[in-house]
Amino acid sequence: MKKKFLALIASLILLPAYGQYAVKGKIMDPEDVVMPMVNVAFLNQVDSTLVSGAVSDSCGIYSTSLAEGNYIIRYSYLGYKTLYKKMQVNTDCTLPMVRMEASQTTLKEVEVTAYRKPFKLDRDGLLADVENTILAKQTNLNDLLCKIPGIQQRGNSIEVIGKGSPVYYINGREVMDQTELDNLSVDEIRSVKLIMNPSIRYNSEQRAVIEIKTKRLGDGFAFNVKGNLQQGNHFKQNYLINGSYNYKNWDFFFSYNYNRGKNNSALDVYQQTQSDTVWNLTQLSAKQIFDKSHTYMGGVSFHFSPESEIGLKYVGKHSQNSTFSDDTLSMIPDRGTSTFMKNHRDVSGKSISHHLNLYYVNDWENGWKINTYGDYIRKTDQGDGYICEWESDRSETSLNYYNKAVWDLFAAKLRLSYDTEKAGSISFGYDFSHTSGTNYIENVRALNNGRTKNMELKNSLFLAYDFSWKNLSIGTGVRYEYLLSDLKETYTGKRQNQNYHNFLPSVSLSYNTQTLQQSFSYSIHTERPPFGEMNDNAVYTDRFTYRKGNLYLKQAITHDLNYMLFYKFLLVNLNYNNIHHPLIWAFYSMPGNSAVTVNSMDNFDKMHNLTGMVNIQYPVKWWMPSLTLTCMKTFFNYPGPNESILKAGRPLVMLNFNNSFTLPSGFLLSADFNYGSRGYYQLYEAKSYTSFNLSLKKSFLKDKLQLSLDAYDIFNKNNTRASARLNDIIMHSIGKEETRKVGFTITYRFRTEKKMNNQSAAETEMSRLNMDNQ
Repeated sequence: MKKKFLALIASLILLPAYGQYAVKGKIMDPEDVVMPMVNVAFLNQVDSTLVSGAVSDSCGIYSTSLAEGNYIIRYSYLGYKTLYKKMQVNTDCTLPMVRMEASQTTLKEVEVTAYRKPFKLDRDGLLADVENTILAKQTNLNDLLCKIPGIQQRGNSIEVIGKGSPVYYINGREVMDQTELDNLSVDEIRSVKLIMNPSIRYNSEQRAVIEIKTKRLGDGFAFNVKGNLQQGNHFKQNYLINGSYNYKNWDFFFSYNYNRGKNNSALDVYQQTQSDTVWNLTQLSAKQIFDKSHTYMGGVSFHFSPESEIGLKYVGKHSQNSTFSDDTLSMIPDRGTSTFMKNHRDVSGKSISHHLNLYYVNDWENGWKINTYGDYIRKTDQGDGYICEWESDRSETSLNYYNKAVWDLFAAKLRLSYDTEKAGSISFGYDFSHTSGTNYIENVRALNNGRTKNMELKNSLFLAYDFSWKNLSIGTGVRYEYLLSDLKETYTGKRQNQNYHNFLPSVSLSYNTQTLQQSFSYSIHTERPPFGEMNDNAVYTDRFTYRKGNLYLKQAITHDLNYMLFYKFLLVNLNYNNIHHPLIWAFYSMPGNSAVTVNSMDNFDKMHNLTGMVNIQYPVKWWMPSLTLTCMKTFFNYPGPNESILKAGRPLVMLNFNNSFTLPSGFLLSADFNYGSRGYYQLYEAKSYTSFNLSLKKSFLKDKLQLSLDAYDIFNKNNTRASARLNDIIMHSIGKEETRKVGFTITYRFRTEKKMNNQSAAETEMSRLNMDNQ
């Protein structure tokens, strides 16, 4: 059966492509700057019928496959003269460079409405053309990402279905801070690529990647401003200023983002612990969270040529938050005395980060390309907590604690590749990172203090080879990774040393024609626990709940298979992964005091996930619908009450129905509906949820001014309900974030934009420092 299945997959991918020759070329503008998104049509010389087409990429390169014969090539781009060239095809060839000429004709008061496919599939993943499609009209990055099949928003977080939170790259540089994404306006984005199964060119810990390509600000001075106001239970505000000054080969750029707001959060927990005593806990918690942040960025780059650039960039952030919560708790045992109490917590925190990035890129005409990046990052988190508890007899207890974490990261990356044109391309890479930090907590009148020192050193090499023949592309490679981890708990003397030698292969195969695109890939990934959990600290939540670090966490290993098919308006994705020692949030009763529950991250034995997704997009004049149906099944065994073995049950089914309506007078209306069924993920059984969002947009002054009115989760049904059983604990929870809100956004653009190059060497170590949740 297995052989038949593999033969079927091979037959789907290895379709015949006889008599086809590879044709490619490059397009420049009158100032010798590469021109992306130029339409290239290949016409039959006999009757001028369209035979094939292509669009130039961010480097001005276009390519296609043609049968032997004589053709007319048509190059067209808005604002430039349409050019025609004749050619004969009888072998693989690279066409002479084409230089477009600016058009002297101006069209006024002409409105053209057309639909352009926003998505296409390549060997790496699903590519979304933002700049030239309806995706460019979205209000913010989250709204844009949720239009891409396979991405959804749960609460206030973006996740890739079946993969969890993605890692973001902007022009090749890994994003370390969520606010950097908040600083990014949709009109700055050229394209977005969703990579479901990253190859060995990416860090081994990255299971899903979102690559964002931006435009470079136009010559001279460019300046954009954006303001966003939201009203839910509380008022929120966000202001963004960014701009640049470009003079000859020099680019200077800057941005500033200010964010301030409040939101409510509620969590109700109903729990039973079945030990020597049966403990029944009811905890009703209501939180009010206030946060404020300033993010500032500046940098400079110098272009030796269109393909050669050196740059320096600095990103800094200062954020503060305060959380006030009031809990009502009741603990009723099957024997003994019941406890009723109220709990008030006042927690404040501050985070400061500095990120310095230096990069150099060069693409020589002889086929060699080099990319080098270097980063230094320093991050400091500190917080104060005050907890006061009152029992029913009015007795009062209180606790103060102080915690602080300081981290330093040095990282460097080298990428060297050579393209032989006919024999494929070979790539070599080296990654280095050194992370060190101290995480400690000091308690007043309770618990033990903790101080954990953490050091990780990682050296990694990879070698990759890619080959394209007609419509078929093959990619293969291997990454070797050596990781040294040293953790020491100062007060207790506990120590954990780990050494890993990982060999991580990957292989991909794709077959692309004008109507049918397919890809199949296999890779191995690692997952390291967050640095904030790799300690022996104990954090007091209330008398019956603690949060504990785990000094002995190990890495997880994932084997990942992914298949994608894109045919006309149909997209299909199948994914299977096998995880050894998965890292999962767990809970257990405290030894010696079964009334207390301890929450901690832990390694389990193994887990399997199978995910299938189908997306259909078919435009109907002024209506652009997109329907995505996803089914995800988890295969996972874990310990239950009374030494029983439990299994993950029914699969999760998710439905996302996005609609865009082009209305008269230039209005754009969006209506999005999301549904999730009851089902299991890991050991948690999620309950059903729904959400419905509406958005109305209008542009003025030749798209310089854009106004947007957005309503999120109108019916207030996007809550989180879950149940779980583990060891001797049965838990049910109902969580509600402030997702129902109305927002108004105004954006003014003083100048249009073009591509900017930003690169980085700092990999997922910073995501493990929780940079994306400051």
